[in-house]
Amino acid sequence: MENGKKNGVQFRNRSQVIDLLMQDGKVTGVLINCDYNWKDGTSKKEQRIGSRGGVVVATGGWGQDKDFIKTTMPVYSLLECTSQPGATAEMLKALLKSGCLPSMLDMYQLGPWASPDEKGAGPGSFFADYAFAEGMAVNPKTGRRFMNELADRRTRADAELNVLSESTPDKINYPVVFCGEKTTEHAEGFQAAYRDKTVFRYETLADLAKAYDIPLKALQQQVDEYNKIVAGTQKDPFAKPLDVKQPLKAPFYAMRLTPKLHYCMGGIAVNPRSEVLSTTTLAPIPGLYAAGEVTGGVHGMDRLGGCSSVDFMVFGLEAGRNAAAYLKAQGN
Repeated sequence: MENGKKNGVQFRNRSQVIDLLMQDGKVTGVLINCDYNWKDGTSKKEQRIGSRGGVVVATGGWGQDKDFIKTTMPVYSLLECTSQPGATAEMLKALLKSGCLPSMLDMYQLGPWASPDEKGAGPGSFFADYAFAEGMAVNPKTGRRFMNELADRRTRADAELNVLSESTPDKINYPVVFCGEKTTEHAEGFQAAYRDKTVFRYETLADLAKAYDIPLKALQQQVDEYNKIVAGTQKDPFAKPLDVKQPLKAPFYAMRLTPKLHYCMGGIAVNPRSEVLSTTTLAPIPGLYAAGEVTGGVHGMDRLGGCSSVDFMVFGLEAGRNAAAYLKAQGN
């Protein structure tokens, strides 16, 4: 940002883009609400901002827009989201209104490491990855494992939703993941999650079973089987890769799990030059570029962790370079 300011870039805070300005099929600027307050939806005035070099859209996802999600994947609108409160669909709707080609708008990624006992993705979400690697997740109704704890995010989230589907009107059947004390000595997020009461300590397996209403006999049998898997004397039915062979023993540290909406896999279609495609011509819309989570299909149906950063850096560079080339081609 400081480098941009040194090179003459203007930054406008509290500016909500509400429409794209177009002329003769080309994008020529944006219409914005000035001094916009996202908490109450008010603004001081509308303003048109012209551009001679096109517009680059990098407004991210819309995971907090329950109304929009309800139209594309209704069941996911019931889930909490890990994104910041302003992650809504106004810009996406403006793009669709302008004839931009949508891609995979019904596809969303869920975070399987989230907990109902913290807001969004807090420290417990970091701790869960270590508990998945060196512990196990169980269905409280059966006391048994129900997934490969290190499978891809979609596989794990779907498995957790299946466990949650066994809930009753009186009780939500949250999956539980737990590990031994050795894991907590190096697990990122543990201290904060323990402090915030997302993660709890249990001196015995009986204490853990009682806390989550898990049948103790079945849970003890599952722990015994898991420890045989760690020791290499029994095959894992879920084929979990054990890079760290950590046997489970008391005291135990556990947390409840629930998938949360984490990333919008769909969005606006772009080509490898970050040019936005038209619904009618399927060709690039002159002067319009996009990068990051607002674009769709870049990661397929599921995104690998960390790849969203690579996405917006690679396609952000492409958008900037090609917008500059477009500006030059206009004689500016």
